[in-house]
Amino acid sequence: ITRHASAGLILVALATAFSAMMIQDMFSFVTCTRIPAKARCGLWLQAGPLTDSMQQAPNDSFQALGNVALPLLVIAGGLLVRTLVDGKPWSSEPKVSMVTGGTTFADVPDHQGLGEAKEELSIVVDFLKNPEVFAKLGAKTPKNVVLTGPGDKELMAKALAGESGVPFLEIVSSASDSPVHDVFADAKEKAPCILFVPLDTPCDDADCDLPDKTVKLPKWSCDRLDEVLDGMDEFKSSGIIFVASVSEQSLLQKIADRFDLGVPVGFESDLVIGRRLLQANRLEEAVEAFTDAAKGGKWRCGCSFCIAFNATDEMKAELANAQDLLEQHYEKYHDMSVAIPSVVLPERSLRMRQSVACSACSLSGLLGSGGAVWTAGAALATYISKNAPPGRDSQNREKMAPWHGVKVLELGSGTGVAGIAAASEGADVLLTDKDILKPLMATNMRLNQDQIEIGSVDFEVFDWTAPPPKEVLDATWDVVLGAELVTSSADVTPFVDTLASLIKPDGPAAGATAIYAHNPFDSQSAELDMELESAFTSHGLSWTTLPPLPSQATGGAALNQVVFWALQSSSA
Repeated sequence: ITRHASAGLILVALATAFSAMMIQDMFSFVTCTRIPAKARCGLWLQAGPLTDSMQQAPNDSFQALGNVALPLLVIAGGLLVRTLVDGKPWSSEPKVSMVTGGTTFADVPDHQGLGEAKEELSIVVDFLKNPEVFAKLGAKTPKNVVLTGPGDKELMAKALAGESGVPFLEIVSSASDSPVHDVFADAKEKAPCILFVPLDTPCDDADCDLPDKTVKLPKWSCDRLDEVLDGMDEFKSSGIIFVASVSEQSLLQKIADRFDLGVPVGFESDLVIGRRLLQANRLEEAVEAFTDAAKGGKWRCGCSFCIAFNATDEMKAELANAQDLLEQHYEKYHDMSVAIPSVVLPERSLRMRQSVACSACSLSGLLGSGGAVWTAGAALATYISKNAPPGRDSQNREKMAPWHGVKVLELGSGTGVAGIAAASEGADVLLTDKDILKPLMATNMRLNQDQIEIGSVDFEVFDWTAPPPKEVLDATWDVVLGAELVTSSADVTPFVDTLASLIKPDGPAAGATAIYAHNPFDSQSAELDMELESAFTSHGLSWTTLPPLPSQATGGAALNQVVFWALQSSSA
């Protein structure tokens, strides 16, 4: 089409020039400024010689018209050619502009997923630098690329052009209403090149300072989108690499199948996120990111067409390393050992994970007092390992497990230390506490599963401000456990109300004994003890003080200072 248009242009230009010369001769003859060559012979001479008056009095008006005739006809001929070739009036305004500045990938930082975007775009760079290699191999190269994400997509497109050594073209604002074909045809003259095509809906806020604010093509993202996409297909073999930018997910999904390559800009892969989190010592989040990376999949932009990847040995190795570091962190900063010696295994202990102040994992101490193993809880666990449940003989511990078959309900389990100790002794235990502590209890159950051979343990949410759950009401309980559940006067009433409702004659723990452990030297004062005793009396509960732990059995800790109360309903 271009060759035919050029040939037509030459022919019309020659015809116009010849016609202009003939017309100028005629004007020269009329104005008597020059006798045409044809007038020197033939019919021109039959008129006789010109008179002196005709030669000496030329017509000045016709002479001036003759002087400008040639330029006017040349201009008119050019306009005629343009109209014939393109079917529209000729305009001198360019449709695209070349942006200079020499931006390359070195000018784009590697953080926040930009490094990965540069890696994905490297195939376009290789193609533009060595097109003959791709042609020889018959490799398919991306001609239409769409950039998405929160990053600076225009900067990335400029860097792609600079890295490839080809011009970077932008569509000028005045061409936004021009036919798409004309715009792309103008860009074709500068191919090979990168043509940046922003397709986002423009921001109407004049004060908007977003890096990807689009003002150049206000209609191309909606009214003329199909025309733009069809134009890209038409010029796909023109040497133009179309780089579109889209931020709206709805638009992105609509046009995805019209592009060869989608590259997220400003989105990090799980692998890179994991590495960054690991460097920041946010170990638990790093393990989560590496776990997602090791599953394989796509980048986190959520695009349905972005390049997928398979889990590599490198990803799996980094996941294993992060898991090891996290486990070492838990053991050093969050795990404590609680002795539960038995006759067979005097060195036996529980590994209890706690929520304490920390920035490397989710166990940051935000779970409150229930997220840590208090002295009273550790003492109650030790007491269970050394004593039979109420009503059973503890003298025969060498011959049988005295807690075997006992139904135990633990209130305010927190870490679950006392209940898990009872389960390791053979009891069937239900741990209860607020919903926020369920993951911590589940972790401690998993860590000590090897200690539970004949008993069982489960957990259920039980907030004392709400009625007991079905799992509590539908069972029959032999023992109710609790440790350091009252730390202020505000805790007295809800705790005693809950306990009394369970062990009253018609409660699910009717006839059961509750063992409550508290440390008067830790959080519970003598005044608080008096408030508790008064509340017990008013709710018809009786209590006795159990023997403390012997000093030699506590491993040198202050567990022997913990006081144990055995409570029952007076009506039982």
